Amino acid sequence: MSVCDKEQIFLFPGERLVETICHKELRFEVVERAESVWCGTLGYAPNLTEEPDIPGLLEKYQSLVSVEKRGLVSPDWSGCISVGYWPGGTSPRGIMFMQQVDTGEQDGRHDVLKTPASLYIRLHYDSAEVPRRLFGRDQCEVFELYGAIHEAAEENGYTFRPTEEIEIEYYGSKSCYAYCAVEKK
Repeated sequence: MSVCDKEQIFLFPGERLVETICHKELRFEVVERAESVWCGTLGYAPNLTEEPDIPGLLEKYQSLVSVEKRGLVSPDWSGCISVGYWPGGTSPRGIMFMQQVDTGEQDGRHDVLKTPASLYIRLHYDSAEVPRRLFGRDQCEVFELYGAIHEAAEENGYTFRPTEEIEIEYYGSKSCYAYCAVEKK
């Protein structure tokens, strides 16, 4: 059975399945996400060529684990949002280590980011089958999936939202999802 034929599709609160795409025998899902509120640690690069201080942001995020995040939407899931990471951006790149919440009213030690309602193409990374089909190896970093998501999107009538440039890595205990914001061509 191909990964495209998986029967169950998991949706997070605020998501609606729009379409499934089979690309390289993997199932990519187009989902509509409502405006989302994320709580965690956010930082930007000092200029257009450098990276944010990713180790420092992660360390700060981990140091605030005991500080309550009000209104956690999916408490067992956390992740990373990349903002403006694709070449040619006009703003410094940003990274946020986060969890989704239902309110922007948070302890001042946390940063809050709202992402607008949008279509996203996502890929579920739950087995070695995913990197095998995409890269010919048993493992990959989640951020490596973005290139494959972009390719599947372009080949199936979608383009990336130039005003959003949002990519999300969302991790559970046994798998993760990689998302890219898109719009129909």
